[in-house]
Amino acid sequence: MSAFVVGLTGPIGAGKTTAGTMLRELGARVLDADAIARDEQSHGTTGYSAIVQQFGTEVLGEDKEVDRRKLADIVFADPRRLEQLEKILHPRVIARILQARKMLPDDQVLVVEAIKLIETSLRNVCDRIWVVVAPHDRLLSRLAARGMSETGVAARLAAQASEADFREAADVVIENDGDRDALRAAVAAAWSEVRKARGRSSSGS
Repeated sequence: MSAFVVGLTGPIGAGKTTAGTMLRELGARVLDADAIARDEQSHGTTGYSAIVQQFGTEVLGEDKEVDRRKLADIVFADPRRLEQLEKILHPRVIARILQARKMLPDDQVLVVEAIKLIETSLRNVCDRIWVVVAPHDRLLSRLAARGMSETGVAARLAAQASEADFREAADVVIENDGDRDALRAAVAAAWSEVRKARGRSSSGS
């Protein structure tokens, strides 16, 4: 037995990070796969060395750390290069998540927030998959507000699963139409349900 893992995912800009913050406020243990990936490419790590070897020193900033914007410009313009980066980072991210799961008691729930979840072996680590979705126009406006160009937005959306694929993979779909209170209520309801289910599972074991 090990901790129960909920994978939290959805299209970029749909609001999964906001949902993850709400889950933390509810007391959930949430791991951000993107934050782990950033950690795994920091200076001095094996991930850093592999990235520099694969992509060259042009992806480094003045501080000699990996410049994520430079790297993103390269990988989102070429699916083959994106695959190369994912082969470096995904195994390291998954290993860290498995380690975290092993350290938690069996009756605990671990939420893993990840943009690339249903397309990777991280999917197999999850007992349930929650997907946050939002209307397409809201995705575009949120990403534009982050300073992304139309080309950058299109490249990122093209590099991930479609909304139909996300919905098909989901055990729970959380609709985020822009109403923050509605999102909070949906997240709280999903969290309450999984906690109840784990309580029943623990009492029956």
